[in-house]
Amino acid sequence: MVLRTAIVWVHVLCGVVWVGASASIALAAVALSGEPEEWRKFATRAVPRINRVCVAAASVIPVTGIANLAFVARTYRGSLPPPFVAILSAKVALFAVMAAALWAVWGVGASIGASGASGAGNSGVGVRKLIALYATIVILGAMALGLGLWLSGT
Repeated sequence: MVLRTAIVWVHVLCGVVWVGASASIALAAVALSGEPEEWRKFATRAVPRINRVCVAAASVIPVTGIANLAFVARTYRGSLPPPFVAILSAKVALFAVMAAALWAVWGVGASIGASGASGAGNSGVGVRKLIALYATIVILGAMALGLGLWLSGT
């Protein structure tokens, strides 16, 4: 029982870290969008580091999710209730879209970092893309976390 509880908490913690880190970048990008020099410094220094945290957290989520599913399947003797399957399917779909957004963020962040030294990282387009992608991750992540709470009650 201790292992199951630890895996659930690691799963939830990784989700919260990913959503929280994404929210912090989105908020910083909004706050710094009117300050091109500060944005460039933030984008070249902090965004790649925070992206690595997001990727690490996102990478652990499927592993812990599969482990959690194994525990639940054993509890139900392999026959999962239809509402559980429906909620789990929604969570997997949300994760897939969030992972695609994170992949896109990585590309935008890399292009901003590469152009940062030349000053091209000041592009409003890059800022808007990052804000939109991170906002997508935050919104979908909040939905996934909410579904996880609901799932824990079934």
